[in-house]
Amino acid sequence: MTLYADIPGVAIQVSRDVVVASIQVDLDDDVLNRFRDELLHRLHETGSCGVILDVSGLETLDSSEFAALRRIITMCTIMGAESVLVGLRPGVVSALIEAGADVDGLQAAINLDTAFALLQPEPEPEPEPEPEDEAGADTNVDREDRPPLKSGLAPEDEH
Repeated sequence: MTLYADIPGVAIQVSRDVVVASIQVDLDDDVLNRFRDELLHRLHETGSCGVILDVSGLETLDSSEFAALRRIITMCTIMGAESVLVGLRPGVVSALIEAGADVDGLQAAINLDTAFALLQPEPEPEPEPEPEDEAGADTNVDREDRPPLKSGLAPEDEH
């Protein structure tokens, strides 16, 4: 990994098996290169299956910076991690769309909780196994809905 002593860094941490990068510094080519290298290294190191890019600290994001973030997201995807952008400001979104930025296929969330929910959906509850009665019949049917059992014996009081 290249040393970036004089280049501001992006805070990167792992939470709930997801790499979370909080971008709070102005982006330029050097910052983006350092961020890319450190993010991909952390992703490789942890084997995480998800990446959250929190851009809520950015007042502006031009189309070239956004394209660089898209390339980083693509790199994360190639490494097997799903990515979610979080905290895009309305003005930034508007400017990106007006500039014709490629947003196809991007996952975005309004906040970190929503991003985690996208990356780690609640597992479907396992269905309870159906209990079987002694004869192995399905007990899921109410007894009142069942037809009467035929025993082959004649009722005693029948004339």
